[in-house]
Amino acid sequence: MYKTTPDFWEHYQNLPRSVQRLAGNKFELLKQNPRHPSVHLKKVGTRWAARINKDYRALAREEDGTLVWF
Repeated sequence: MYKTTPDFWEHYQNLPRSVQRLAGNKFELLKQNPRHPSVHLKKVGTRWAARINKDYRALAREEDGTLVWF
C-alpha cells in the first residue's frame, strides 16, 4: 500500500515535466510489481528509495506496512 504527503505533491509539481511523466510510469510499475528491476526499490537505513532515473529518486518512510512517499 502507498500514500503520499502534501509535501510530496509540492515537490512533484516542481519537477521537470519529463521527470513527472517518468515518475508516473515508475509508480505504475511499482504498483504492478515492487520488485520490477526498473524501479530499484530498496531500503536505505530507515527509508525506502525508488529510482526515477540516474538523477532522481522518490523517498518514502514505512508506517504500519504502508510506504508514505514524501
